[in-house]
Amino acid sequence: MQFPNGKKPEALIKKILELSTTTSDLVLDSFAGSGTTGAVAHKMGRRWIMVELGEHCHTHIIPRLKKVIDGADTGGITEAVGWKGGGGFRYYRLAPSLLEKDQFGNWVISKEYNPAMLAEAMCKLEGFTYAPSDTAYWQHGHSTETDFIYVTTQTLAREQLQKLSDEVGENRSLLVMCGAFRCGDCSEFPNLTVKKIPKAVLTCCEWGHDDYSLEIKNLPMKTAEEEVAPEAPATVRKPRSQEERRASVQQAWLFDLSGPEKTT
Repeated sequence: MQFPNGKKPEALIKKILELSTTTSDLVLDSFAGSGTTGAVAHKMGRRWIMVELGEHCHTHIIPRLKKVIDGADTGGITEAVGWKGGGGFRYYRLAPSLLEKDQFGNWVISKEYNPAMLAEAMCKLEGFTYAPSDTAYWQHGHSTETDFIYVTTQTLAREQLQKLSDEVGENRSLLVMCGAFRCGDCSEFPNLTVKKIPKAVLTCCEWGHDDYSLEIKNLPMKTAEEEVAPEAPATVRKPRSQEERRASVQQAWLFDLSGPEKTT
């Protein structure tokens, strides 16, 4: 079905949302176009997510939603639902691909990423909070007060890893994300976990598929004995797994119920 000017009538979207959603639901429009679904959902008190890869985001959607929020949109279902304005939205730009293929067909880090962008991306991927230290060059983020991440495109030799291990110390752990490393058996550094960036990214993400699937795994539940049993003291802190980091780091949700903010 085609509509005049390619726009869906707000009344039609209102009827669909009335039949299929309540005010506590989240409305998703994967092809936002001019932003009609989001505008209607917002006026009806629904939370919403819209995705748009074209320039419509800047030329149509953001200006339209600003008018809705400011109460300056007098058309569509505004009068029918008694909309006076309010609320807000967050706007996120999709980052470029983290990896690209070189002339030999090998996966390498994209040239579009500068060191800060790469460090922040790897923190997100590995479940760390991005928080570069002003004093320690190897602290680009943390998952706990003693568990850190260091991101570099360099190829690290054994001597460099030994220096990192010495600086980290016995009571802290460090995940080292690097372009490559040469250390033979890295288990001689019990406070370090060393990963190659391209391989780590490819392991976490699926590439080159027509259909993508997510494998959801339940977190392990503690037994009653484990809940009350004291932890044994350790001289060397074992690096946390990626799943443990992701579970412990509280990521900001796209829609914060404590109060939306407008970001453009």
